[in-house]
Amino acid sequence: MTDTHQIQQDLNYVRQAVSRLDQPRRSRAGIYWIWAIYVLIAYPLKDFAPRAAGAFSSIGFFVCFASSAYVGYRYKKSEGVKPVRDRSGLFWWGGTALIVLCLIAMPETMPALRATTYPLLSQFLGQLAVIMVGIFYFLGGVHYDRNFLWLGPILCACGLIVGLVPHYGWTALGIVFALGLIGPTLFAPRPPAELPQIDAA
Repeated sequence: MTDTHQIQQDLNYVRQAVSRLDQPRRSRAGIYWIWAIYVLIAYPLKDFAPRAAGAFSSIGFFVCFASSAYVGYRYKKSEGVKPVRDRSGLFWWGGTALIVLCLIAMPETMPALRATTYPLLSQFLGQLAVIMVGIFYFLGGVHYDRNFLWLGPILCACGLIVGLVPHYGWTALGIVFALGLIGPTLFAPRPPAELPQIDAA
């Protein structure tokens, strides 16, 4: 009888765990809000205070990255279930590191960029960063969050045309980016009710 009861408890635990994994990632809303606040500050600064934008973007990026990593860690811990081969950390950490390193290295490895004046260099690298992030998000949508399947291409398009907007183009891009991040979290579906218990009798 004890063995039967234990099997019943194990089956119910596995069933609930699988159900949690199938639910939309509502708990990641905190991560999206962190980055939405970041872009709402960093991008308008490129319009209103270009010199301050560089310092804020650098410091704010690492603060937000560390904060979102902590929130993600707490989320996985609260799930109670972690796949044996979870490569989401490698995807987000590795992909972000590659984008940052490439943006830093490009002016050093491309003579044409080294000869470019600061405003033009900043504009070029900023647009390139948005396009790279758009591609990165689209790939994230393929593997992790389906909302990024549409946000990624939108960011790519915004990165291409932001330089053509005569006034406050970066501010508008920041608003679009932030809304794309937090919009889905405001209308996330409610989790399903507790699954019925399995009777092993």
